[in-house]
Amino acid sequence: MAHRVAGVALVLGLVWKYAIARRSLHRRGVRGSGVWIGLATAGLTIIAAGLGLAWTAGLVSFDRPFAYSALNLHVIAGLALGALIVAHVLARGESRPALLTLAGRRAAIRGLALLAASFVVTIALDRVALGRRGSGSRHAGSFTGNAFPVTIWSLDSVPNIDLESWRLRVSGSPNARPVELSYADLATLPRREASVVLDCTGGWWSEQRWSGVSLIDVLARCGMGEAATRVEVISVTGHRWTFERSETEQALLATHVGGEPLSAGHGFPLRLVAPSLRGFLWIKWVAEVVAA
Repeated sequence: MAHRVAGVALVLGLVWKYAIARRSLHRRGVRGSGVWIGLATAGLTIIAAGLGLAWTAGLVSFDRPFAYSALNLHVIAGLALGALIVAHVLARGESRPALLTLAGRRAAIRGLALLAASFVVTIALDRVALGRRGSGSRHAGSFTGNAFPVTIWSLDSVPNIDLESWRLRVSGSPNARPVELSYADLATLPRREASVVLDCTGGWWSEQRWSGVSLIDVLARCGMGEAATRVEVISVTGHRWTFERSETEQALLATHVGGEPLSAGHGFPLRLVAPSLRGFLWIKWVAEVVAA
């Protein structure tokens, strides 16, 4: 909510800023690096704010009008904008009025009016943002097996894994040798199923019925679960993440989704399903688990 209100306030504030910038350009012309940095900043502001508002209003999404998620483009533009603002301030190098001189009654009234207008516009936009979670992600179809979108957060390519030679390596206990489990070995563990929402940072969410084995059961099977306070999950590709023990209590090492074996793009033969955590932490193509 705070992010959306701030974004709307930025857009509304551009009207006031435009008048200031126009007078400055009329007085200075386009000479000096500060002017060109300012123009680039203005362009990125329009892109970042425009994509954000278009996303909220449902005009763009993770699969339209670009092949790459418009929400990711919004984030990239916002990060670049922050760097340009710093460069713009350094390039101008002008003395500015003291902060106390800007905090007068008129400025306070303008600020409160801008904040109130931002709340009103945000609430109006939220009324048309159907199917969106608090994270901003849009619904991408639920309970569809492998038919939901394929997104690879770390830009890894989909590996070609030979199931016969693949092994899950479990290590970490100082008094025990690492254990390697085959796909068939995992099938001997208690089967777990759960309906869990995958909320991807690419801007979409999907609820699916996942099945596999409990991460805690795997650690217990290898004699490494009781004392572990952190668990690191590592992909065949090298993508890894370390979780607190409390974050792994409900985690699954899934082999199936919607009754179907995982497709290669969704992490075959094994992927982490971590309820309540964002999708980029759901490690695909799991090859190793390290307890610590």
